[in-house]
Amino acid sequence: MKRIVYVGSNTDAKREGIRVLAVDEATGAIETRRVLKVENAIYMALSADGARLYAAQGGRSQPTGLAAFRVKGDDLEAFDFVATHETVPCHVSLSPDGRALAFAEYSHGTAGLVDLNADGTFDKASLKETTLTDPVGPNQPRQDRPHAHCALFTPDSKRLCVVDLGTDRVNVYDRAMRALPACSFSTAPAGAGPRHLAFHPNGKFAFVVFELGNLVTGYRFGDGRFAPVQQLPLLPEGYADFSKAAAIKFSPDGRQLFCSNRGHDSLAVFDVDSGTGYLTPRGIVKLGGAYPRDFGFLPDGKTLVACLKMSGVVRTYRYDAAACSLVPLDEIDGLHRPLYFGLGAALN
Repeated sequence: MKRIVYVGSNTDAKREGIRVLAVDEATGAIETRRVLKVENAIYMALSADGARLYAAQGGRSQPTGLAAFRVKGDDLEAFDFVATHETVPCHVSLSPDGRALAFAEYSHGTAGLVDLNADGTFDKASLKETTLTDPVGPNQPRQDRPHAHCALFTPDSKRLCVVDLGTDRVNVYDRAMRALPACSFSTAPAGAGPRHLAFHPNGKFAFVVFELGNLVTGYRFGDGRFAPVQQLPLLPEGYADFSKAAAIKFSPDGRQLFCSNRGHDSLAVFDVDSGTGYLTPRGIVKLGGAYPRDFGFLPDGKTLVACLKMSGVVRTYRYDAAACSLVPLDEIDGLHRPLYFGLGAALN
């Protein structure tokens, strides 16, 4: 069976920001089905029914904001757009109830959400944005101001968590974008620069990956509150060269957690105890390419797709969970800074 995979990227003169790939689950073979001239579609979100794709957009010839596409087999058809302020959003996510789209914008530290109509179009009058204002962290120059890097809804869709790399903080808002100080929290250590947050599929735990500190921290989550459980490094002991963490993802069965390392060019792999939230390190696996920005699994849990930004490559691997090993299968090269992986539907 083949699966659709969406790859988003920074755009060069060709402005090819979305690439629609087909990946064979059995062999890992990749083929390009479509290339769309959408500028800087650096993060995307697919509706639960697979019918609509939402993407960040903006550049020299396209306005900055959020674009909506209808999924037409292996093609995409643009059908709506809503403008946002400042630069292109670096992260977008759909609420679990499918009724709102959230976004984070890095350069100026803004975040917000927009409600979705029943047909998937944007309720433009509902757009709400906020600019983060917390005191910055000590890690200069990266923490020179607030930098919203992730906007993710809680599993019940009632709250929005905005991860701020610049201030070492996760700010929590209600659906009206009103701040909820009792739910928000500062991360530690200072200067570690939180980047992305992911909730475990059971909804009881959340995990934050720290870009600047090369760490992952687990939190117990309940009643809108976060309580730290454990913090672990993402790099081998004694490694002193440059590296910074990027994406955080679960295996399809939720039994393992993965974090990507740009510089060390690897994935840090952990077993997840779904009862306690504790992580057990399994290994740090090299990917054989530069700057793994994003990655993800096909539903079989055995085929991994990685976006190797500075290599200009999207590569598939066969993953062996028991051995914690990755074997390269196929790749497409010549891409301009592939950044985002998104899993689409099965192809007949």
